[in-house]
Amino acid sequence: MPIRILIADDHAVFRSGLKSLLENEPDLEVVAEAGDGLATVKALNRYKIDVLLLDLSMPKMSGSQVAAVALKEIPDLAIVVLTMHEDEYYMKELFKIGAKAFVLKKSTGTELIQAIRVASRGEQFIDPALAGQVISSYVGHTPTRNKEGRLDLLTPREQEVCKLLAFGHTNAEIAAKLFISERTVESHRTNLLGKLDLKGRAELVRFAIDYGLLKLGEP
Repeated sequence: MPIRILIADDHAVFRSGLKSLLENEPDLEVVAEAGDGLATVKALNRYKIDVLLLDLSMPKMSGSQVAAVALKEIPDLAIVVLTMHEDEYYMKELFKIGAKAFVLKKSTGTELIQAIRVASRGEQFIDPALAGQVISSYVGHTPTRNKEGRLDLLTPREQEVCKLLAFGHTNAEIAAKLFISERTVESHRTNLLGKLDLKGRAELVRFAIDYGLLKLGEP
């Protein structure tokens, strides 16, 4: 019996290309597609799926939210995260939730197909480009734990914005969720990065994970 796959990505052309690629393999079958997070959850309830090929950044529900909900309802589902984020922190968080594989969109079709097969067996797969990055980040590195009290530097609203940014939401999406303007979101973003002395999204995600802002089922 072929491995049954659901493709969840908000770009229809990309989904079409993936479907063509995967269905050239005799042991793979794309049984459904979804263009946003809510549609993905509905498809999982409608079809019998072995592997969920999941984009991190989708409308209505983030990839992290979808993964958490999906695994709560279908514990043995194999999730393969397909993303543009070359960021070990996203990878660690998705593995913590229960994803089996993490593949970059710029990777070859061969690597994606391998990831699907490995994940369907219940094993983990890391994109080779990221595997080297993860290993090198620990070589000669001594972790520091001098961050007590940093969360208290942020106002409740800045903590909300921090969490949503860490989940991969855009300024526009955050503005809609919090009923504020995009300019206000950008102001909060600038302020919290300055207060925490963070230099970009990767460091912000590390901070959010360390302080427990990325919780299952949120935001």
